[in-house]
Amino acid sequence: LSLVLVPISKSEGQSHCTMSGGIANPLFCILLLVLVAPSKQISTPSDPHYWAGVVEFSSERIPGESAEASTARRLTEYIKIIDSAEADPTDVIAFPESTLNQKATASFVPDPNDRIAPCNNLQYEQVIRDISCVARNRKKYVLINLTEKAHCPMQYDTRPCSSDGLYHFNTNVAFDREGVVVSRYRKYNLFGEAGINTTVYPETVSFETDFGVRFGHFICFDLMFNQPALELVGLGVTDFIFPTMWFSELPFLTGSQIQQGWAYANNANLLAAGASFPAVGSTGTGIYAGRRGAITTVMHYEPETKLYVAQVPKVQFPNAAMPKIPQPKGTPSQMAKLVLKRDQIDRYATKDLPMVSYSQLEERVCYGSHCCNFTLSYTVKTILQNTNYYRYKLAAYDDDRTFDGFADGQIRTCAIFACSSPDYSDCSRRFGETETYDEAVTFNSIKIVAKFANNQDTFVVPNNVDTSILPLDVSETEYSVVPSTGDT
Repeated sequence: LSLVLVPISKSEGQSHCTMSGGIANPLFCILLLVLVAPSKQISTPSDPHYWAGVVEFSSERIPGESAEASTARRLTEYIKIIDSAEADPTDVIAFPESTLNQKATASFVPDPNDRIAPCNNLQYEQVIRDISCVARNRKKYVLINLTEKAHCPMQYDTRPCSSDGLYHFNTNVAFDREGVVVSRYRKYNLFGEAGINTTVYPETVSFETDFGVRFGHFICFDLMFNQPALELVGLGVTDFIFPTMWFSELPFLTGSQIQQGWAYANNANLLAAGASFPAVGSTGTGIYAGRRGAITTVMHYEPETKLYVAQVPKVQFPNAAMPKIPQPKGTPSQMAKLVLKRDQIDRYATKDLPMVSYSQLEERVCYGSHCCNFTLSYTVKTILQNTNYYRYKLAAYDDDRTFDGFADGQIRTCAIFACSSPDYSDCSRRFGETETYDEAVTFNSIKIVAKFANNQDTFVVPNNVDTSILPLDVSETEYSVVPSTGDT
């Protein structure tokens, strides 16, 4: 569909993005190992890896189901996942955003400073009690996201309270192996979320583990902001847990695409757990090892609840083995079932990719003073009349955009994106589930060079996506920053 390499800004220099094609009783012994696995798989600080599990969880609601029944059903599924044989190796398990309870079943959450294990403590709702108990029983770190309630007002908050005297937060809660609440983060950058409160200032939180890894965590739309996500990076945190209910958008912001891009740009381990609701574009779960790319990642066109487990190399062991776990990819017609939003690309400065083969084509596209330099090698094959195929545009942009009116941002972009017809309104729109098309253009190499300012409030993300709505493997791309020379 397209290769999109998107520096969104950072570092006084030029960003280069390049893509290129191209044994006794054996049964008894095995059973014994399986039985003892839960107590033998705990990682230690000296181990070069830890074991992580991330859950893609179907968030579709059952018509007529009450909030209480929905929460009870989902809690049962959560516990079943943590108790499953698939979870045996894991040190830490993460669940997605907004897939457990609702405002009507909100729970108080202990202050992590109090070191409380809410298991069997009737002061807390069942969701908190039961997750604490299963974390203790299974000796695992568990991070969930839920709707939290808290008494209003809090210290330093002069904003008016609601009539019920409560705050409601979109909250991450982390439990240690004894079921103790060791960390809590309340989402600051809300994406709409009517009736949900924020803290006065963004919280920057993390927690230590017994296997030598410190995890920072934040939620969904926070990924797009300096606070708290990039602030945690600046504090030296290298491993992150990211619950999300992402609303995927072409061409730059589909779920796995932006997860891999964020992890790559920060050279950080990212455990991303995504809600599964393809009808609104929500999917995208993965485990990423910084510039080594995705260990495993999925984008689904049908609702799914599944635990994905992988061995994660610790950042301080850069040469540790990293076995990748490929997942099945959806075909273009299957992925057409996944409803995707479209970015506001209509104001971009663009040039059409000539539908003629080139061993080397050099083009320059400018949006005001922001210029993108493209060097391309590609082959075009003859397409029969009335055959569908993707055309491509070379694009530059340096201006503001809105995120559905919930926040605004400044975007500086160089990109190549696909169009399903000559009409600009069909750019970053895919062919439908029943439509057939031919592959008219084969890219042999793509190089994009541009100049970006160096300041603390901007962030560069090399970024790409293909017809499976997954990012390319990092072995297929290169990215570098070099000092700027001249005006190019």
